[in-house]
Amino acid sequence: MVFDYFEVFLISSKPSDHRLTQFSNYLLNNYISNDASFLPNIWAAATADLNRTTNACESFHSHFNKSFNSNHPHIFIFLEKLREIQLENYIKINSINDPNKFRNLK
Repeated sequence: MVFDYFEVFLISSKPSDHRLTQFSNYLLNNYISNDASFLPNIWAAATADLNRTTNACESFHSHFNKSFNSNHPHIFIFLEKLREIQLENYIKINSINDPNKFRNLK
């Protein structure tokens, strides 16, 4: 599917320029062809989830922004959210070293 699109829509309409030819060959050899270093199934995933990201920083920022009701929350609300995140991360990090340390005991 990626190969077909690349061939039909991009290569066929590419201006005649040796630099573009070199670049399109690079893309083809490394990302698009069946024997590419990085096959399309690695990087060309179709998804219905528009909020999905592979970048951990973007994911954190997205979730962090959703924590507030306004673009400019009050400083104390902002700081409280930072404290919550710090506590969650502290628990996660320490749970790696001792999984039973923070277990919910009933």
